[in-house]
Amino acid sequence: MPKGLKIMLFWTLVFPTIITILRILTDYIIGKDIELVSYSAVFLGIAAGGLIFAGPINYLLAKSREE
Repeated sequence: MPKGLKIMLFWTLVFPTIITILRILTDYIIGKDIELVSYSAVFLGIAAGGLIFAGPINYLLAKSREE
């Protein structure tokens, strides 16, 4: 698998999943109600940010380090 694809998959799938799970666990520990609809908005927002900003920036940084 190309390195660029790995970076983009991490920032669009893995990172938002980790953040969403941490938010669910935090709300569970605090005792708030867990509504999956609100967490889907968080996941999709972070995934969009990863696809548009974090993924390409980290790819370009990794590419510039190789040169």
